[in-house]
Amino acid sequence: MARLTGKIAAVTGGASGIGEATVRRFVAEGAKVAFADRDVDRGKRVAAEIEASGGQALFVEAHMEREAEAAAFVQQAADRFGRLDVLVNNAGIRMYQTVVEASAESWDEILGVNLKGYVFCAKAAIPVIRQGGGGSIVNVASVRSVTTAGKTTQYDTTKAAVAGLTRGMAMDHAPDQIRVNAVCPGPIFTPYHERRTLALGRTFEQYREDAAKTTMLKRPGTPEEVAACILFLASDDASFVTGTLLFVDGGATAM
Repeated sequence: MARLTGKIAAVTGGASGIGEATVRRFVAEGAKVAFADRDVDRGKRVAAEIEASGGQALFVEAHMEREAEAAAFVQQAADRFGRLDVLVNNAGIRMYQTVVEASAESWDEILGVNLKGYVFCAKAAIPVIRQGGGGSIVNVASVRSVTTAGKTTQYDTTKAAVAGLTRGMAMDHAPDQIRVNAVCPGPIFTPYHERRTLALGRTFEQYREDAAKTTMLKRPGTPEEVAACILFLASDDASFVTGTLLFVDGGATAM
């Protein structure tokens, strides 16, 4: 039996990478999915492909750092499908600056998307999930919640905050039968990394070789492998799991 049969899910940053893989896996597991993204063309294309294959998906253009848009996305998901069982907070951005180099404006931008966007979506979703008798929230954090790399201070700070947010929300909303967990991906090869690799004048093979050195399994992961773990946390298979961080990193943080 499909693991999300009859469930309604909302996924942010769902047009590419881990978000897209999650949307497609959820649909394959029986869920109806609403997903938001800034990339309208790609979002519409993903939704059309899902609908053409017999699934049900709603794409919404939204910027998660804008509270009104985040709340409207959640409301549209509930209006379209009747309720909400699962929220996946995934939308995020990266910046490569030290604290000396970073401006107040860049801090506002990355905190807005990577942290406040999660808060805004959860704030809107929790009452809807509660009304339906409970459900699951999965936040996409990162190994950068507990590790660091050169010039990633801003990103690392937001992901450490997501880890704290996850634990706090899990405690606050356990009485509502809402489980809150986070996945912490390690090196995952996504369209973002493709763009980043090309911008640095490097090849994909060089990226994979470098990533291989940082994991026990000697390779980067895939968005689909992260989506599988998000599915577990979202499903009833994880009915006694809340407030946890699940590292999906090929053993990177244990090295």
